[in-house]
Amino acid sequence: MKKRYLLLIPVAACIIVCAAAIGYIQFHPERAPEGAAFLARAVQEKQDTGSGEEEQQEEPAEQPEELTAAQKRARELVDSMTLEQKLYQMMFVTPEVLTDSTNNVVRAGDSTKESITATPVGGILYTSRNLQGKDQTSVMLNNTQQYAREAGAGIPVFTGIAEEGGGHAPAASVLGTAAVEDMSVYGQANHPEEVRDIGKTLAAAISGVGFNMNFAPVADVVSNEANTDLQTRCFGSDAAVVSSLVSSEISGMQENGVMSAMSHFPGAGSTASDPAEGAVSTDRSQKEFRSSDLLPFAEGIKADTACIVVSNMTATAFDSVPCSLSSKVITGLLREEMGYDGIVMTGPLTDAAITGSYTTGQAAVQAVQAGADMLLCPQSMEEAYTALSEAVASGAITENQINDSVARILTAKLEYGLMQ
Repeated sequence: MKKRYLLLIPVAACIIVCAAAIGYIQFHPERAPEGAAFLARAVQEKQDTGSGEEEQQEEPAEQPEELTAAQKRARELVDSMTLEQKLYQMMFVTPEVLTDSTNNVVRAGDSTKESITATPVGGILYTSRNLQGKDQTSVMLNNTQQYAREAGAGIPVFTGIAEEGGGHAPAASVLGTAAVEDMSVYGQANHPEEVRDIGKTLAAAISGVGFNMNFAPVADVVSNEANTDLQTRCFGSDAAVVSSLVSSEISGMQENGVMSAMSHFPGAGSTASDPAEGAVSTDRSQKEFRSSDLLPFAEGIKADTACIVVSNMTATAFDSVPCSLSSKVITGLLREEMGYDGIVMTGPLTDAAITGSYTTGQAAVQAVQAGADMLLCPQSMEEAYTALSEAVASGAITENQINDSVARILTAKLEYGLMQ
């Protein structure tokens, strides 16, 4: 028995020496002897990954957000639609483009009915040239909605107008509604509750005749370089003030049944020119955008704005193409970084900033690839439709992406009571 214990002594000594060697290698892997390199690697791998027990612990998978009743219903409707119906639903056009008319459209009759049956667009944008009086406007919009509900998938349209106030209020004089000052006046006063009431006033005025979407507010933080027209349409140059008032106006409108389409993401207040007249760019840095221009849009998102209109300017800090055609701006910045999941709409595709470099089809495809849900004022619906249809057929745009966009559009129409 004593001999057995004596035999265990060298074994124990060997174990102690090996353990000491491994411990030494753990803290001094560079001094590991040539034949023990594998020990150094093993020690290092264990340090990098942690213990075996830790390796088995996985991060819990992110649970997908539960869909609302409106989102579920929207998905059901999307599943029942043809690709053609879905692609036209992504277009927001003027009544003149809808009916292929060279004259100002001031009523909705057989031509409107035939057009909206053949091309069931998602929205129609009206301007002062379409309005002649309260009764005329009401009959025109109500007829248009009736035709839309009877056509194809039976989906009503967004009826939109840019009723901003002040010198940019096409409906006010025609409808005889209460006068509202330029937004710059309210920016100077900085009374959020007053601006909320203005949102209510605008909503009441235009919803009474059948409009359900207002292309307002203009959420740009304007600098001294901005053109005078833009400065009167905005709340000012203080990002905090603009953010507060933008949020108030959106809440006032949407709580009274009119969807807000705020503009011009990611903020065009540093530009002196108008994209309608030609290419416009800003060299404002990403840091400047994040510390100023993006703040009102962040507040608009918190206020649950139904739609965000993306500028046709080029923001060189993000991309070399117009923002409305940029995946870095729409998907990367607005969707992923800022977390917006409402409707994203391009700026008017009739702007010279777009038409000067892109055909209607090219602009339509690039905008949708970038993440836009709706195309505002394409020059030709048929060119836009054909290009998008071919892009889906070739795989350049997936039908799943089209489905996601149309689901957002229909969700808004369900939430605001346009359909069930």
